[in-house]
Amino acid sequence: MSESPTVIVIGPTPPPFHGVSVATDAVLKSSLQDHFQLNHLDMSDRRGIQHVDKPDIYDVVLFLRQWWKLLAILRKNRPDVSYLPISQSTIGFLRDSLLILPTYISGAKVVLHLHGGNFKAWYDSRWFLMKAYARMVLRRVSYMVVLGESFRHLFDGLVAPDRIAVVPNGIDWPAVYKPAREPHKPKRYRILHLSTLNRLKGAPVLMASIPMVLKIRQDVEFIFAGPWSHEKDRREAESFVAHHGLSGHVVFTGHVSTLEQKRSIYSSADLFVFPGIQQEGQPLVVLEAMASGLPVLFTNRGCLRDTVIEGECGLEVRSNDSHHLADHILWFLDHPEEIERMGRNARERFERFYTSERFVCHLGDLFTLASRGSHPLPREATAGVDEIGQHRVR
Repeated sequence: MSESPTVIVIGPTPPPFHGVSVATDAVLKSSLQDHFQLNHLDMSDRRGIQHVDKPDIYDVVLFLRQWWKLLAILRKNRPDVSYLPISQSTIGFLRDSLLILPTYISGAKVVLHLHGGNFKAWYDSRWFLMKAYARMVLRRVSYMVVLGESFRHLFDGLVAPDRIAVVPNGIDWPAVYKPAREPHKPKRYRILHLSTLNRLKGAPVLMASIPMVLKIRQDVEFIFAGPWSHEKDRREAESFVAHHGLSGHVVFTGHVSTLEQKRSIYSSADLFVFPGIQQEGQPLVVLEAMASGLPVLFTNRGCLRDTVIEGECGLEVRSNDSHHLADHILWFLDHPEEIERMGRNARERFERFYTSERFVCHLGDLFTLASRGSHPLPREATAGVDEIGQHRVR
């Protein structure tokens, strides 16, 4: 009986918790262990989320240690496949290239995973020598993984279309059963924004929409769950609440420390709002909200149009437009049957496309193909979840 292919998984694991570390952890703890010999090169910086993508001298020393460990793993285990996330910044890409090239030289097939949606903007803004270096590195890649169909264009002219696979994020999330409301009490709708709270994630935009909503409806409260990334933003938000007399309608939970607490917050909510301003990938909080049976108000950032589907699991709002956001919140409040319908659809869509099991299955197929010689992907594999004709952009 032939040995299982060896795969070196290069990436961080929690803590801190963010999209890349959660995805790496899911791969390492998955059933892929039964089909591949998984080696892990841990790229974690345990100092906390505030240090992610903010290089300093500590990161240089840490990387040198990690790089020497990589060389030792390559010499000892001779992996068939190398799997790692790819960065969207100059320093990050240069660092990643120093991981990609040794694994390629050792004979491993390289599978890269882009967890964001800003690669093309970064590449197009670089000078010609950096572009030439990036093209050289990407020519060594067997397969490129993107999060959504709308991200394929990010590698136009850099990676062949039949080397690009769509693999959405996946999470484990049980069905949420909302607590029954006491019939003698008036219903109070709960609007949830769970994230690291800052301007780029759109927290101030949601905050600015609240007085407009409360002019029309008083039976609503807004939950801001998560830590503020900047003290200045926290002070401004608290001042805004005090100035407009919103304390009876706004709750700041602070840091959500446990999974049980997070699930409890989702289960208590009626509507999830993700009014992001910056470019995104496929935020895990949106998948968590869908898995919790919540309709989602979202902006056209990342592959959220691919994920949520307008009119099916939520509604799209214009970026950085508090008036438009307030109008859509009020629409939901006036149409509680749509909250129920879209919430059910969101859970069903999660179960079909965004479970951890499905995520791992897609990656396992790629690892198998890579270990057999890096052939062009069959059409159904390059189509990702389109393979059963359901994942579409409207």
